Amino acid sequence: MSRILPAALAGLYLWATVSGCSLAPEYVRPGLPVPDGIGSPQKITTSQNVPGWEAFFREPRLKALIETAIKENRDLKMAALNVLAARADYGIARADRLPSLEAQGQKSVTGGPERDTTRSYELSAMSAFEADFFGRLRNMTEAAFERYLASEEAALAARLSLIARVAEAYLESRTAQEGLGLARRTQANWRDSLAFIEQRLISGQSALLDLEQARAQAARAEAAVAESEVALSRADSSLKLLLGAQKDIILPPAWTLAEWPEMHLPENISSLTLLKRPDILEAEHQLIASHADIGAARAAFFPSLSLTGQFGYMSGELNTLAAGSNAAWNFLPRLTVPLFAGGRNRQNLELAEVRRSQAVAAYEKAVQTAFREVSEALLVRPRLIKQHSAQLNYINVQRRVLELAQNRYQNGVISYLEVLEAQRDVFEAEMALLNIRRSQLLNDISLYLALGGGLDTPAPVLAD
Repeated sequence: MSRILPAALAGLYLWATVSGCSLAPEYVRPGLPVPDGIGSPQKITTSQNVPGWEAFFREPRLKALIETAIKENRDLKMAALNVLAARADYGIARADRLPSLEAQGQKSVTGGPERDTTRSYELSAMSAFEADFFGRLRNMTEAAFERYLASEEAALAARLSLIARVAEAYLESRTAQEGLGLARRTQANWRDSLAFIEQRLISGQSALLDLEQARAQAARAEAAVAESEVALSRADSSLKLLLGAQKDIILPPAWTLAEWPEMHLPENISSLTLLKRPDILEAEHQLIASHADIGAARAAFFPSLSLTGQFGYMSGELNTLAAGSNAAWNFLPRLTVPLFAGGRNRQNLELAEVRRSQAVAAYEKAVQTAFREVSEALLVRPRLIKQHSAQLNYINVQRRVLELAQNRYQNGVISYLEVLEAQRDVFEAEMALLNIRRSQLLNDISLYLALGGGLDTPAPVLAD
């Protein structure tokens, strides 16, 4: 008899699991609410390979900074912990589908003023589970599993976003650093010009107005240096916060922005490529989970069957507790039929259906957002390249103008004001070129992020 009950419970559980049905609606991926592709229709293909960040970002110092951020950034650690929490939720939901087994031991003592004291002992094992005929537990488990997968995609999205943010912050820092260097060189040149005018004034070759104009120019250079120092301090502070490292790290030498190689990215994108983005995959897993939630809500309208069995021994003497004559068992099936719950089940079903509609809208919005981000980055990219080339030509012209102005001033043909204007034009043109280069690289990073960043491998998850 001791073997009959466990075998019966196991058989009933297997039969209930295999024969149970699911009331969840069939999942069909929504159609893409965007055009089929971006770029030239004749060149669009579905096989667009986006390199991993190690191959895309080739600047050594930036690589070291990204590696540090991946290890130390607190937001990324929180995302990894969210994955572990979702995995635990899935484990709990899956455990609810399995039989539970408990062992109990009990001793009781009874007596009274006119009664003898009696003792009894009990040792039992109890098993219970719910026969999932209508797939309630199965759908709850599937929903938990899809949300676990969604959390993994969210961790990937967080990792990709962190990589892009570190690269952007580093570019801001490098731009500020190079801008400060340019401002300091300009300051030194303008101080030399001021000293030159002072000497000409002493010799009677320049007027007092030229001297005051040169002094104003030198003061302007000092202001530009101070402005660049503030920008560098802010950029470095933002970068340090993203890194999350408590100690200073040894970094390889940095490249100038002009030394950064061209970032190779596809120019003609199929919309299907966007479905690989972690945020879109996260939204799709949430959508699938909402279908399973509907199945669980529908199952609440149907009867549920709980099966409980117990086998053990009862005796008044501890030394004879395990004797065969003291064995006892019971089997208790319980059928629960919903009759009236004040509309709770109906409202739960309506809520699940509304949340599925919300999940559809969130998925479609994620696709549209991805399409817009890629479209904007691709549209701006060639224009920035053209602008950078034009600005280089403009700087060459302005430098030639400055050289001519200095020669004409020394020959007494023009006033010193024209030399000052030529110096300012060269300085502003060089700063503008630096900012255009920064915009180019930032736009490429935005495009890389919008394409999903080549994250084909799972993000690292904290150990249990």
